[in-house]
Amino acid sequence: MGKKKKNISDKVRNKQKSSSAKKINPFEVKINRVKHDVLGRKVSKHDKGMPGLSRSKAIKKREQTLLHEYDQRMKSNQFVDKRFGENDTNMNIEDKMMKRFAMERSHDKSNKFSLNDEDEDLTHYGQSLSEIEKFEDPVISDDEDEDEDRGKISGKMVSEEHFGGFLFETKEGQADQTNKSWKEKMEETIAKSKKEKLERQMEKEKTLQMTEKLDSEFKDLMMLMAKSKKPKNQDEEKAKVDDYDIAVRELKFESKGEATDRLKTEEELAKEEKERLDKLEADRLRRMRGDGDEEEPKRVHFSADDLSDGYALDTSIKERFHMCYKDGKLLLPEDEKGDESGDEEGSDGEDGEEGSENGDDDDDDDEDEDEGEENEEEDDKGEEDSEDDDDEDEDESDNDSYKDIESDDEEEKNRERVEEKSVKKPAPAVDLKKKLKIMDAARKELPYTFDIPATYDDFVTLLQDRREADQLTIVDRMCKCHHPSLAEGNKAKLEEFLGKLVQYYTDLALQDPPQLDLIDKLTVPIYKLVQMSPVSSANFILDQIKDRQEEFRQICQRKAGRGLYPALDTLLLLKLVPVLFPTSDFRHSVTTPAIIFITQMLAQCPVNHERDIAAGLFLCNLCLEFVSLSKRFIPEVVNFLHGLLFLSIPKEENKYEKVVPPFKPVGSSIDLLRLDTKHSSFDFGPMKMSEVLNTEMELDSLRNDSFRLQATHSCVILIGEFSSLYKDLATFREVFAPILYMFGKIDLNQYPATLKEMMEMVVEEINHHSNKTRKALLMNKKKPQPMRTFEPLVEEVFEERKIKQKSASKELNEKQKLLHKYKKEMKGAMREIRKDNQFLARKQLKDQMERDEERRGKVKRLHQMLATQEGEFKAMKKAKSSPSS
Repeated sequence: MGKKKKNISDKVRNKQKSSSAKKINPFEVKINRVKHDVLGRKVSKHDKGMPGLSRSKAIKKREQTLLHEYDQRMKSNQFVDKRFGENDTNMNIEDKMMKRFAMERSHDKSNKFSLNDEDEDLTHYGQSLSEIEKFEDPVISDDEDEDEDRGKISGKMVSEEHFGGFLFETKEGQADQTNKSWKEKMEETIAKSKKEKLERQMEKEKTLQMTEKLDSEFKDLMMLMAKSKKPKNQDEEKAKVDDYDIAVRELKFESKGEATDRLKTEEELAKEEKERLDKLEADRLRRMRGDGDEEEPKRVHFSADDLSDGYALDTSIKERFHMCYKDGKLLLPEDEKGDESGDEEGSDGEDGEEGSENGDDDDDDDEDEDEGEENEEEDDKGEEDSEDDDDEDEDESDNDSYKDIESDDEEEKNRERVEEKSVKKPAPAVDLKKKLKIMDAARKELPYTFDIPATYDDFVTLLQDRREADQLTIVDRMCKCHHPSLAEGNKAKLEEFLGKLVQYYTDLALQDPPQLDLIDKLTVPIYKLVQMSPVSSANFILDQIKDRQEEFRQICQRKAGRGLYPALDTLLLLKLVPVLFPTSDFRHSVTTPAIIFITQMLAQCPVNHERDIAAGLFLCNLCLEFVSLSKRFIPEVVNFLHGLLFLSIPKEENKYEKVVPPFKPVGSSIDLLRLDTKHSSFDFGPMKMSEVLNTEMELDSLRNDSFRLQATHSCVILIGEFSSLYKDLATFREVFAPILYMFGKIDLNQYPATLKEMMEMVVEEINHHSNKTRKALLMNKKKPQPMRTFEPLVEEVFEERKIKQKSASKELNEKQKLLHKYKKEMKGAMREIRKDNQFLARKQLKDQMERDEERRGKVKRLHQMLATQEGEFKAMKKAKSSPSS
C-alpha cells in the first residue's frame, strides 16, 4: 500500500490560516537583557515580555468588571429572573417550557372578575359589606349639629315655604299668606334663625360658666378630701426622709447654669485696674486740695406749666429752680464754676445743702476712704436720673436742653446777658473744720499710683518707716501701674524693679532682728514678676548665686580649703530658688548651680559651733526640697547627717571614730550635741531662724541641752526622710550602714521618750530597706544591638547563587514558604489596587471632561442663538426706521 499523498487543498487552507494569524509587532516586545551568559542556566520565561498587550488586556478586563460595578454603584434596584427552571442547570429547554405551561394552566382566571356569582360575598378590608353598619341614623353631638346647621334654614321652614309647601298649609299660614309678602316672610325667617343662634350661644356660655364653677368647687373639695385623708404618722414619715431624698430634691430645684460674660484677658484686667487706681488717686488729690465733687450736681427744673400738685417725696433731688423768662429769654442759675473761689464755695454749699436735705453727713469719711463711697454717690445720682421724669435730658448741656425755646443765633448773641440776669442762689456757710479734717485724712492716705524708683536708695527711702501692709501695697500698686500690656517700656522697668525687690528681700534678712514675716510676704510679688519675664529673672538670680559662690571660693582659698557657712541673706536667697523655678528638671540654668553651691558648702564648711549646725540643717532641708521629685542622690547630705550623729555619741578613750571631712575625729567641737543631763520629756518645735542663724548672736547662747535636743530631733527627721527617698537605690545598704553604726553608739536613755521612739522607728526602717534581696549581676541574654552605621558591608567571597538556610524543623520551612507566598501575594494585591485606582481616576477625569465639553457646547449654541436674535432684531429695527426717514 503506497504512501497517501496530502491533498493540495489542505496546503492552501493551512497557508491561509498561517497568513491570517496576527503577526507580533516587534516594537511591542520587550527583551530583558542579561549581563552575563551563564552555561547551564535555564532560560527564564520572563526574558521576553509584551507590556502593551498585557496592559490592553488588563484595561479590557477592568472595563468588563470594575467599570460595570462603578456604573452600578448608586443603583439600588436589581432585576431578578424568577422564571421557572431558569436557574436550574439540570433541566433542558423543553422541560422548562412544559413546566411553565403547566403552571399557567393551573391558574384559572376566567371567573376572577365575575359579579354574577351569588355564592361570592363582597368584602371591604377583609370585612363583609353585608355585615357593615350603614349608619343611617347617626347620633351627632350638639357641637357638630350646631356647626352643620350654621347658616341653614330649618326643615320645617323648608317644608312649609319651599317646593311642595302648598300641600301642608295651616290655618295660620293661610291667614299670614294673605297678609305678608315673600320679602317679609324671608326677613322673619332670618330674624328667627338669628334668635335661635343667639339662644344657643347664650346656653353654651352658661354651660361653660357652670363647668368652670364646678371645677373650682371640685378643687376645694379635693383639698378638703386630701386633708381628711392625711395620715396621722406624717410627721414620722418626714423625720424618716433620708439623704438620698434630700439630694434628689436639691437637684430638682437647683438653678440651671446660665450664659455669662466671657472671662476677661490679663491685659483687660490690668487696664481696668490701672484705670481704677488712677481714678482713686485723682479723687484723693481732689480731697487733699479741699475741692468738692468733680461732677456738678444735675439741676432739676420746674416746667412752666407745673402746678406743683405732684407732691413728689423724692429726697434724692438735691436742687430745683423755677423757670422764668424775661424779654422772651430763659433765665438760668449762675454757673457756679466761674472762678476758683466760686468753685470752692459752690461745692461746699452743695454738700451742705445735700446734707441738710438728705440728713446724711460726711462724718463717715475716714483715713481709709476708698472707691466704694464714690461708687455709692454715683449710684445715687443714677437713681435720681431714673426716678425723676423731668431729668431725662439733663445729660446734655443747659443750652442744648432748652434748644426748643431758644434759637442758636440768639443764644450766641445774648449768652453774656443771660448769665448776668441769671438767678443767684445764696451759698450756705462752709464747714472749715470738716473740710480741714477731710484734707488731712486725704494727705495721710497712701497714694494709689507710684512710679518705679530710679535707684535702690530711692526705693528704700520710699518704703522706710512704713508698716508691712503699706509696703506690700506699694509694691503691688507699682506692679499694677506698670503692667507690660499698658505701655511699651514697662517690661524693662519691671525687670529692673525685680532686681531692687530681690536686693531689698535679702537686706531685710540682715536687719536685727530680721523681718521674716515681711520676707515671706514679699515672695508673692517676686514670683509674679518672675513669671512675667522668666529669662531675664533667671539670669539675675543666677548672677546673685554666682557672686555669693565666688565670695565663698575666696574664703576657702584664704583658709586652706575650709569655708564658712553663709549669712541669713544667702540662705534665704537659696530658699527662694525652688519657689521660683522647677526642681525636677535634669538640668536647669538656676536650680542646678544652686544645688552645686549648697553641696559645696556642706562638703567644705567645718562645724565649729552651734550656728554651723543650724545652718547645715537648713541646707539639708533645702536639698530635700530640691530632690524630693527627682530623687537625686546627694552624698554630702548623708555625710553631714552622719557627722551630726557623731557629735551626739559618747566618745571612748584612745579610740577614734571613722568620720569624713569636714568633720574631725578629734578636737574641741566633737561633743557639740552631747547632752549634759538626762531628759525624760521635752516639747519639740521648729527652731526660729532669727535666733539660731543670726550672725551677731553670742555663740554661748546656743550651748544648752534645749538646742541640742532640737538639732538632734531635726537630724533624725531628715535621716528618715532621706532613707524613704533613697530606698530604691541599689547601694542603700552601704550608704546608710555608717548611720546605723552611729545610732548603735547613741545612749538612748538620756533622750526623751518621743525622740527615743523616733530613733527606733528610723533604725527599723533603715534595717528593713537594707535587708532587701538584691539581684546579682548577670550577662545580657541578648547581645546588645550596635548602632547602625553608614559604612558599606564588604563580603570577601561573593556567591552568585543564594544558599537557602535549611532549618532543623519541617514546620519552620513550611512557615517560611507561606510567609514568602503571603508577601508575594500582598505585593501583587497592592499593585492591582493601585492600577484599579488609576483606572477609576482616568474614568472620572474622562467623564468630567465630557460633561465640561457638553456644557461648553450648549453655552456656545446659546450664545449663537442669542447673537442671531440680536442681529435679526437690529435688522428689523433698521428696516422700520428706514421708510420713515
